[in-house]
Amino acid sequence: MRLLDLSIILMIAGIVLIVVSFFFKNTAKKVEQDVEELSISIFQETNNLKRRLKIVEEELLLEPDFQVKSPVAQNQPLQNPKMQQVMQAVQQAAQATKSAPTPQQTKPIHQIIISQVLELNKQGLSIADISIRSNLTEEQVRQVIANGGR
Repeated sequence: MRLLDLSIILMIAGIVLIVVSFFFKNTAKKVEQDVEELSISIFQETNNLKRRLKIVEEELLLEPDFQVKSPVAQNQPLQNPKMQQVMQAVQQAAQATKSAPTPQQTKPIHQIIISQVLELNKQGLSIADISIRSNLTEEQVRQVIANGGR
């Protein structure tokens, strides 16, 4: 008798647990959908920010005399410290692009490229063609040819 009662109790407990598991699956799916929607929205916002940042960078490159007015000059002090940090970073970036030398002026020309330029010159190519093939400016090509690779 006790064995029969124990087996009936176990069967009832199993059926109850199966029914309860159906309800928990729905909440797990809902949480999963919420996480997926959140990740998609974060991805979209990140892409929008990247596009906006790219537009701002292009505007900064197009306008060499670009100046960000300080909050004091606008007579409207910014309340948000994060906004102040962003404004300072933009000002520093604008000043850095003005004063930064071009990479071609500071970067030395590799010996392989020098020998390539000299060989192309021996083959009779124009300075413009050599410049295109070697990814150097025409002035750099002239300097390499004038120095003879030294």
